Amino acid sequence: MSEQRTNRGLPGWLVAIIGLIIAALLGWAMMAIGARRLEQAKKLRAESEGRLMAAVEFAAREATREAQDAQVALNHSNWGEVGTRLARVGELVTLMEQVAPESQSGAVRDIRSRLGDAQRLAGEQSKDAPQSLSALVAALDGLRRNRAG
Repeated sequence: MSEQRTNRGLPGWLVAIIGLIIAALLGWAMMAIGARRLEQAKKLRAESEGRLMAAVEFAAREATREAQDAQVALNHSNWGEVGTRLARVGELVTLMEQVAPESQSGAVRDIRSRLGDAQRLAGEQSKDAPQSLSALVAALDGLRRNRAG
């Protein structure tokens, strides 16, 4: 007589189904964890961007004040003071370039360009310097107002 071996384990198809169910549950759990972390990262990014915009607003406010002081000096034909004030504006624009979020980088690049024009014209003591300085003040003030508004 031959003895028949009986397999006391679970059938292969049942093991496969259980494995698939466990894999699906683990996948769902990992997706839920990932979604929660993604939400946390978005929230952190928004908070960080808000803080960076506050720094940009501060620098823009100070740079606007310095550029307006340069306008006053220009009205008194004090070209040396104009250059000093514009150098300070340049330092503040550098700060803005370093901390500005991507959404403001274009506006900061525009301000850098306007600053370069104003510095060049002031260095040449050009009659176009007042217009250039006014454009710089308007751009700085616009950046500041965009944040406040």
